[in-house]
Amino acid sequence: MIALTTPRGLPVRVPEVLSEDPSPRFAAHERDEIRDYYRENGYAIVQSVFSKADCDTQRKFWEEEVKPFRGYIYRQATGKVEKHVLNDRGWVMNPILNLQSVDPKRFGKFRAFATESLLAAPRLRDLFAALLGDSPKIVQSMYFEGNSATWEHQDSYYLDSERVGEMAAAWIAMEDIAPRAGRFFICPGSHKVRLDEHGAANNIAEHHDVYIASVVEKIKNLNLDIRAPLLEKGDVLFWNSLTIHGSLDSQDPLRSRSSVTCHAIPGSRQFLQWQVRLMDLITDDVNGTRVYRPKDLRHLKNRLVFRVETAFPSLFYWAKRTAIKQIMRLKSH
Repeated sequence: MIALTTPRGLPVRVPEVLSEDPSPRFAAHERDEIRDYYRENGYAIVQSVFSKADCDTQRKFWEEEVKPFRGYIYRQATGKVEKHVLNDRGWVMNPILNLQSVDPKRFGKFRAFATESLLAAPRLRDLFAALLGDSPKIVQSMYFEGNSATWEHQDSYYLDSERVGEMAAAWIAMEDIAPRAGRFFICPGSHKVRLDEHGAANNIAEHHDVYIASVVEKIKNLNLDIRAPLLEKGDVLFWNSLTIHGSLDSQDPLRSRSSVTCHAIPGSRQFLQWQVRLMDLITDDVNGTRVYRPKDLRHLKNRLVFRVETAFPSLFYWAKRTAIKQIMRLKSH
């Protein structure tokens, strides 16, 4: 075990080998056992959902199409258009947002393979269906290479199903994730913990730190366990939208943490943003999975918005923050 800390300084013991890891592993066909463990603990790990060849192919398209690009792409941590931020080893440290929506002309192979062979892969679809009780609707995805850490949070603060707590997410290891490479961490059972709703006092536009601090305080007060499981190439960790989680800082200069995450709600449900904005999403059917493509750059109107964001970022994001604050004020009233 290695002693590390979360982004906000909470201690976590990180297993170096499987024998040190308290989290059980399931095979993909053990759907009843996976569902039962997930419902009780708020997460579950399934081994070898994807082949090593599939993982290698996705990373190959990343290396060929995305990594050499020097322009703007939507990013996971900020939701904004940014250029790559590279570390000393040339790893992209600001993860990209929504693989299914990136420019198909620039990143055609990367986008198509991610959508058809990962996000809408039949094996992942069937596992999501077991957890959701319905065919899945993919509402968001991300790709990580390096990782600058993700703060302690519940996904439901940002996005969820119209029935809060129904959404499930998946963290797919594209390579063996070393202990110091920025492991995903989880608080087992925390999906049963009540946190403050997203509102005017802790909204994402101006009081995001208030929200994060409240999550950290809850972990401390309840003395919640924090686990950073060992994931090997092709493994998937599923978690609930109410489960507290995040990712550790990359501390190993020799190991990346290539991975894909995606979030899914039941196909029959509407999408809930910021716990206030209900949306009936337009989706594509891919292998029996409904895939939502936010800001899809195959469409002219989205390319025009993208150009405005890159040309006038300060004005664009000021307007966006103002709109969010107004929405939250209306909710509080």
